Amino acid sequence: MPMPKRPLPPLNTLRGFDAAARHLSFTLAADELHLTQGAISRQVRDLELALDCQLFRRMTRRIELTPEGEDFARTVRDCLGELERSAQRIGRSRTMRTLTISILPTIASLWLMPRLHLFTQANPGVEVRIISSIEPSNLLAHEADIAIRVGRIPGRRYERGQPRIDLDMVTSWDGVQADELFPDILRPACAPELAGEAMLEDGRPVVRLPLIHTSSRRHAWPDWLKATGGQAVAGTGGELEFGHFFMSLDAARQGRGIAIVPDILLAQYDRRAELAMPLPSEVRSAGEYYLLIHESRLDDPRTQAFRGWILSESRKARDGLTSSVDRCASTSLSQLSDL
Repeated sequence: MPMPKRPLPPLNTLRGFDAAARHLSFTLAADELHLTQGAISRQVRDLELALDCQLFRRMTRRIELTPEGEDFARTVRDCLGELERSAQRIGRSRTMRTLTISILPTIASLWLMPRLHLFTQANPGVEVRIISSIEPSNLLAHEADIAIRVGRIPGRRYERGQPRIDLDMVTSWDGVQADELFPDILRPACAPELAGEAMLEDGRPVVRLPLIHTSSRRHAWPDWLKATGGQAVAGTGGELEFGHFFMSLDAARQGRGIAIVPDILLAQYDRRAELAMPLPSEVRSAGEYYLLIHESRLDDPRTQAFRGWILSESRKARDGLTSSVDRCASTSLSQLSDL
């Protein structure tokens, strides 16, 4: 017949006993654990009652461990040490599994999210955390493992007249590696039924729809019109401005006007025939979309896995973009011929 198990001593008393045994002082143990001296004394007394054994000899100005107390102190110290080490391992392993990505909101919503399941399925041990932001990423401070931004990298030259991108990608370029994902090519987009209000006249784009602006790229429409020699006809209704491209695209889809957006965002709308690109003119901005990684993260297996995956996906997206855009533009032109 199995022997009945003796109940464990109150576990909340063990930290107080361990601290008192190390310091041989209830007062110093209380300071370490941010408790009162009386609380430590009560914990030790409760533990002695539970064990039915004296652990300390109490003298006028000091305490000392009994032989039983010395033996129990070694056991408690070993157990608490193993618990702390195990907790640290669990914490480190969870941190190691999490990949934090700082990404532009619209790229996250319209481009990354429809594909992200492919990465997580191929890498089930990696937990992905998404932070959406247009602010410069502080990769040196490890606020994210990876950043995806649009802009110019230092030292790269662009042609005069290309649309501006007034966004800083990182707080510092020291130690940052940049992989180009895709160019920033601006195209006008509107609801299919409004395509006849934006067309070429004498070889120049003429737009007779309210312009839809995006506040983070406020120069996009003026720069595109200047680069193409185009004209926005006055008196076509109130212009609109939204905080992010996905808002501008939604407004264009609802027939509120015509938006100017990066063509990489248009593929999913083309598949559902929700947007038309009535003007063949496309203008490359003075900047690109980049995958940004600090050199301290380059050897991290999670970072390596994501970098390889997203570079492959960006190549597929670029390869598929031409046919998608051409198909959408052809649809718009055929609609115009029916008018």
